Amino acid sequence: MRKSIPPGFFTADQVERVKMSTGVNALDNLLEGGIEAGLTHLFYGDRSLHDDFLRLAVRAQMPTDRGGTGAPVILIDSTNMIKIERITDISNELELEPEDVMDRIYITRAFNSSQTYDLIMTQLESFFSRIPARVLIVTGLPNLYIDEGLTGKGLQQISHMAANIMKFTLQRELFTMVSAPSSPKSKLVPAGGRSLASNTQVHIRVEESKSYVRYILAKHPQYPVRNVSRTIPKATYGTLPLSYFLGGEETERE
Repeated sequence: MRKSIPPGFFTADQVERVKMSTGVNALDNLLEGGIEAGLTHLFYGDRSLHDDFLRLAVRAQMPTDRGGTGAPVILIDSTNMIKIERITDISNELELEPEDVMDRIYITRAFNSSQTYDLIMTQLESFFSRIPARVLIVTGLPNLYIDEGLTGKGLQQISHMAANIMKFTLQRELFTMVSAPSSPKSKLVPAGGRSLASNTQVHIRVEESKSYVRYILAKHPQYPVRNVSRTIPKATYGTLPLSYFLGGEETERE
């Protein structure tokens, strides 16, 4: 946990930073240890980034002595990104009981922009007063607004939500991840207006090809712009002789 800072003047390098590993080596290297408590991390770009969100949601269930928070996760989902089989796979990989993990990931779905706004602006406080979570994940913050046709009012609401998430994250020292698509005008910036970008302290652009995923650190209060990549494992295919499948029967006959 972050220690309280006594009054007086302190430079940034004197403030104790609390980080949690994402479970993705490339991302941890990019962020020098993982995501940081109290900062809102905006991921935007290819939808493949949501697999990293699922990994973090599971990894957060690990006890603190294994690099997790030992606390539940609150996930507000506007992209339908939950995959039970993927959560199960990651849980088994980390030697966690899948059912216990899923019991501690509290998922709320939004099906239209009004629901997204209500969840973020009026219900977020209630969620955390009832659930002792340390991680907040908001997927596709502007997505439903974009699907419905982005208006001036919609941009204003996105601005309000982003500001509320950033304030809430700082006050409670949460590990917070938000996702958005890239802007249709330029993949270099997130969709959802300038206010979404200005109310998130860390920006990570995600680009995927057939062979690798690239993470670009586009904004950070401490680190320079830079990027890392991780390779996508190739599927292996092979052909087995028919005798392989008939071997069991032949052995039994003998």
